Amino acid sequence: MDSQIERRLKKSKHQNDDADEPIISFDELPSEILTDVLSRLPITSLIQSTFVWTSLKPLSNDPNLVNMHLSRSSTNNSLCLILHSDLPIQNQLHFVRVSGDSKVRKIGIPFEMSMPEFKILGSSNGLLCLLNTLFTESICLYNPFTRDHFALPKSYDFQDQVVVYGFGSHPVTKDYKVIKVVYYTISFFRRLGENLRHFNQYFKRRIESEVKIYSHASKMWRNYGQIPHRLEQWSSPGVLSNGCLHWFRALETYRAGEPLRRTIVSYDLADDSFRVMYTPSLYDVCPSMRRGIRYLDSLNGCLCAYMPAGRGAVDVWVMKEYGVTESWVKQYTIGSYIPGSVVCDENGSGMPSVRVLCVLESGEVLLKRKQEFICYDPYKERFKELNYRGMPRSFRTIVHVGSLKSAASPW
Repeated sequence: MDSQIERRLKKSKHQNDDADEPIISFDELPSEILTDVLSRLPITSLIQSTFVWTSLKPLSNDPNLVNMHLSRSSTNNSLCLILHSDLPIQNQLHFVRVSGDSKVRKIGIPFEMSMPEFKILGSSNGLLCLLNTLFTESICLYNPFTRDHFALPKSYDFQDQVVVYGFGSHPVTKDYKVIKVVYYTISFFRRLGENLRHFNQYFKRRIESEVKIYSHASKMWRNYGQIPHRLEQWSSPGVLSNGCLHWFRALETYRAGEPLRRTIVSYDLADDSFRVMYTPSLYDVCPSMRRGIRYLDSLNGCLCAYMPAGRGAVDVWVMKEYGVTESWVKQYTIGSYIPGSVVCDENGSGMPSVRVLCVLESGEVLLKRKQEFICYDPYKERFKELNYRGMPRSFRTIVHVGSLKSAASPW
């Protein structure tokens, strides 16, 4: 359908041999119809169209088109996988569309000189949040398809600290936020005391943690204060689901008679509040594993958790009703018959060797195992290896929605 429209549009302003076929011009189409048509194109085709037809260039910044295209991301084939290569250094990005062309394409980095190495803190509504690994105060919002980018103002901290990150936007407020939970070590305060007077009094009331929040609407950092939770560093950055970021709480202890549950700390991007949630009871799912649920993720917008199921298999639990502990459901069991080695990493890092990336329209589940992608049919319990051409040798993966969203604009 789209190709037919394009062929007819190219005939505009020329004599048409077929008198019965009307001539269509972009300039003659009502803006509502034009916006509706363009919003159905994949992000790559949409961007190419703005270069082919100069009259479409102003529309690329139209909020109506940006929002409509983003709302149709599940139907216009704009869902893609971002591959962050770490060889030889962490500064290369590639992408491949989840459906359609299976060719991996490289993404240009216009700020390569200012950010030679980076890690991805998250993806939300068409934007990536990148952290400079050489200078951690440097954070950038980046649209990998339009190459639009915006450098956040610096938020300077002290050394000797552990920082837990999070990034996301709320579906109602539309505001993008970056959160840093900074934990200061005791050694930092001791060295600080060598240079400050009255340090003993300061040490007694020392700040053990500090939360800093960046709001893209105000383009400012502000101090939130302290939180009474120690977040797992390896669960950083936080998992975005239902307008909230989620981390595991560290240093948990269990008392006799209490259900064995992992504690999840959530941060609401709308009202800046922290809450506590829980995983399913480990007595119910696997009595022999005390800290079995070791990894959080988001699956098609729902919060999910991974848990080793024994013999190389892994269970994927999904919270069907957000915030309700009793709504956890074991959605998938990915068995040890998956091609290759064991499913779950047993080295204590908490990172599974297999991740569930998304559920396709066919009902099949897209998985990543080490450096390859696998399509899993949960009904027939069959696996199919996907051959994407041009994949880098070593990479991390994040699910991303292609969009025209501007990195500089707060909305």
